[in-house]
Amino acid sequence: FDAAERLRNKVAALRAEGCPPATVSIGLAELRRGDELDLALARADAALYAAKRAGRNRSMTASLHERLVAA
Repeated sequence: FDAAERLRNKVAALRAEGCPPATVSIGLAELRRGDELDLALARADAALYAAKRAGRNRSMTASLHERLVAA
């Protein structure tokens, strides 16, 4: 998560004349014991779209997204 946040902040700090500010939304998921890669990627994808729905320019982990959906 820390690496994703550092990347997101570095991109947000970039400035190019005549271009709007760049933003990055990142979805993260752990590969759990017994997981197929496709399942972990699906969780990361769901976290990415949750980050975009939450206002973009943020990182979200699949476990956080799963807790929000379950609430």
